Amino acid sequence: MADTLIAIRVTPNQWLDDDVFARLLTFLGHWSGTIDEIVLFTSATHAPLPLAEVERRSIILGQRMLQARARGYRIGINVLATIGHHEENLPYSLAEPWPRVTDLEGRVSWGSYCPGSPALLGYVARLYRLMAQAGPDFIWVDDDVRLLGHMPIKATCFCDDCICRFSHAVGASFTRESLARILQSVPSANRDVWRSCWLQHNRQLVTALLHTIEQAVHQIDPRIQIGFMTGDRFYEGYAFTEWASALEGPQSGPARWRPGGGFYADDAYMGLVEKAHEVGRQVSQLPAPITIIQSEIENFPYHKLRKSVEITVLEAAAHMASGATGLAFNILTQHADPLDEYEPFLDRIAQARHFFHSLREATLRAPTLGVWPAWNRDVFVDSGGEGNWFEANATMEALRRPYVLAELGIPIAYTQEHASVTALAGPLPAAFSHESLQRIFQKGVLMDARALQTLTYMGVSEWTGVRLAGVIERDVTEMLSNHPFNGQFGGWSRDCRQSFWPQPAYRLESLAPEVQVLAHLKDYANNDWGPSMTAYENDLGGRVVVMGYYPWTLVHNLAKSSQIKAICQWLSWDTLPAIATTYARSVVWARRSHDGILTIIVLNASLDPAPHLALRVRAIATSVRRLDIDRGREELATIPDGQEHVRVVLRNVKPWSIHLLQVL
Repeated sequence: MADTLIAIRVTPNQWLDDDVFARLLTFLGHWSGTIDEIVLFTSATHAPLPLAEVERRSIILGQRMLQARARGYRIGINVLATIGHHEENLPYSLAEPWPRVTDLEGRVSWGSYCPGSPALLGYVARLYRLMAQAGPDFIWVDDDVRLLGHMPIKATCFCDDCICRFSHAVGASFTRESLARILQSVPSANRDVWRSCWLQHNRQLVTALLHTIEQAVHQIDPRIQIGFMTGDRFYEGYAFTEWASALEGPQSGPARWRPGGGFYADDAYMGLVEKAHEVGRQVSQLPAPITIIQSEIENFPYHKLRKSVEITVLEAAAHMASGATGLAFNILTQHADPLDEYEPFLDRIAQARHFFHSLREATLRAPTLGVWPAWNRDVFVDSGGEGNWFEANATMEALRRPYVLAELGIPIAYTQEHASVTALAGPLPAAFSHESLQRIFQKGVLMDARALQTLTYMGVSEWTGVRLAGVIERDVTEMLSNHPFNGQFGGWSRDCRQSFWPQPAYRLESLAPEVQVLAHLKDYANNDWGPSMTAYENDLGGRVVVMGYYPWTLVHNLAKSSQIKAICQWLSWDTLPAIATTYARSVVWARRSHDGILTIIVLNASLDPAPHLALRVRAIATSVRRLDIDRGREELATIPDGQEHVRVVLRNVKPWSIHLLQVL
């Protein structure tokens, strides 16, 4: 692990020419000890290369391996296009009469081949053997190995061969038209069974391709480690365990992983937090033996003024906070031009390396703790709207909404196993079996009214203590009740302006005398339309809060954010590992290492400084060690704050800064 912390990814235009590559090595040499690995892209464009060109480049790559190792780097190859990303540079790309990826309407992406085609698999085997012959330390499979998003089409692969393979696997006979009718039909048990079968087909399609790659590489050199780049892979079935197993070799050891997602410019800073959550979800699905997890930091198309040096480095730290153990920077030009303009990036990465190293040492593969936004690898079965599986995707939207809790200083868990509370949104309950839901409702649950609708349809809404009593489409506000959870904010209001941001408001009706009302709906004449938020302790022993008014949006005012923090602590029986008590937009990750040390990472996700940022930490400790990305170190005193809790205060927290706290 010592030499796999920071990698730099390099375009072919920086390594194909001898002099340009020598200039690259000289450039990187100015930051000795900063970059551990160099990763050479096979191509600068996104469709597969002809084998003759692959062979020519393989010879040059072999020379580059030796030259980089002589400078002390580990070096590997990134196969940019295995099946192809999309339509680009087609006149100079692989052009074979093999099936292309195809959507349900029969449209194709001419730059991407069907991953199940025997001809394509033969090409892939030859491609990766040539790469292995170049002698790399490792080989990366890029994220074109996916089935969703091969421009200009979306969901694949529905070519004739794939439909034939699917028909054979399920013992039925489908055409593209008949398969479309059943997959795109209105919700039904029969439809969801077939969708589940299709996701399993997708899992196996990717697994078979990765197995072909593993055999090809390890036939040449069984010691070469293989890595895989992913994003959130819901349509592909999120089969990370199977895919990791397919890439593992008896001598190469576990696969590498590069979790990624889209954040290419800093027009909206919160995008780096959203991507960190994507990284966290992906890491949570990786088998424990995988320890080289270099998250992707990509500034495509590499124009320095689109994404600042500071945000680039902060993004990297946030990825490590959410679970990555290393970093893969894709920040240099895609041309053969001099690299002087990128010097500030390398300067800042060099300065931050100690912080990245400390993050890894403190958190290596330790799970995040807190509130779990519920999902599983089958959630895509119930996605889509009005029968269209791939559009108006309410399930994917609902899955991401509860992450707003992180903006309030509430820690997020990426797995159910390590959660104190579960957040259920929209149609997500339908992704779980009755037994799984029962286990969820035996603990703390924070949920919205749409999830209550789903539970009602499933026949298990009694666990919530309420039913839906009506929907109001306009002109109501929320008023917090005089309840201990609301503290001093009883009687305070929140107006989310249905006329500006339309969302239905739901009235809730109690089904048990134990139900507590936390908020009411009021119109502009101050008429009371009934409860909009309730708390209940059910017969399973669990605690449930149902939110009927803008549950995941416009929750950033003082009263509402304070209420939600109090609720999450109640739902968890006060077992949350840490929570920010200061009214500030702060993101908190909490992880307990295998030796029992609690590590907390705090991001001030605001352009405002925080003179005082207080945390309530579940620990018995006298001091907390603080480290920041600018090498600042200090010991923070703790103040007792209830049973088994202490209060820690960070002072003079800069805007958009990240801090590592270790509870001693």
